[in-house]
Amino acid sequence: MGTGDFGTLSTDYGPAAWVPANSSNYTVSSRESAYPINYIVIHTMQGSYAGSISWFQNAAAGTSAHYLLRSSDGAVTQMVRDKDIAWHAGNWTYNTQSIGIEHEGYVDNASWYTDAMYRSSAALTRFLCDKYGIPKTRNNIIGHNQVPGATHTDPGPNWNWTYYMQLVTGGTTPPPTAWSTVVDNTTAGRFTASANWSTSTYSAQRYGADYRYANPVAASDAAWYKVNIPATATYRVEVWYPAVAGYNTSTPYIVATTSGNQTVSVNQTANGGTWRSLGTFTLAAGDANKVGVSRWSGSTGYVIADAIRVTRV
Repeated sequence: MGTGDFGTLSTDYGPAAWVPANSSNYTVSSRESAYPINYIVIHTMQGSYAGSISWFQNAAAGTSAHYLLRSSDGAVTQMVRDKDIAWHAGNWTYNTQSIGIEHEGYVDNASWYTDAMYRSSAALTRFLCDKYGIPKTRNNIIGHNQVPGATHTDPGPNWNWTYYMQLVTGGTTPPPTAWSTVVDNTTAGRFTASANWSTSTYSAQRYGADYRYANPVAASDAAWYKVNIPATATYRVEVWYPAVAGYNTSTPYIVATTSGNQTVSVNQTANGGTWRSLGTFTLAAGDANKVGVSRWSGSTGYVIADAIRVTRV
């Protein structure tokens, strides 16, 4: 019946077997009221289906995932409830906001990635995206290697993202959202700011090595991120900043659109350490300053310039 040869069925996802992980290997929660579920994280087990199930049942593991997929036939076993936080991403913020899916096999051996497993996994991901309102894009369906701070490389170069996303979306061509780029304040040739902007490593919520900060003034003196936009189209613009109680509650982000600059104010005392969407905008093709952080705020506290992400939608 395609449920991993176990007798109890999942109450979260009908086709899955239910085999609970040891309670020492995950955090009980009440998602989505406690945390939003914004991401699906794709993993490769570096081992067998049965072995991984046994490992997550071992109190010594210190790790877990929500769902596991078998290579031979795509059978699914759930080991952590969707509402609870599996320890799979190596990043607490991403753990709280994601569902982890482990796939049987090894990153250096493409033969484990069978059509049956791709199709079963894509059906699960599509179901979860529909259930929790997760966009079916590579912005939100990511590999373990894409989690900030990740030391893992899975699912690896043999994982066929193009095919997988076609199965998830039901499309026959790769979605245009496959194009995405991140610009950090340390990205060479992509970030400019005046000498009034200082550098800090104070908050652990930062993206990368450090971030920039400045006092608010009655002048723009913007820090700018340069982005090479491939085609004039609609793009989602997201920002990453560390949230600290004393930072600015109304930091102006400037987006250079085809119809002129648009400004979105962000409270940088909250929702830090993750990607936060400013919205979708029409951006012109070409390599130019596309997103800026202005100092012209009516609120007190440092304005922060850390990282931005632009994704075609």
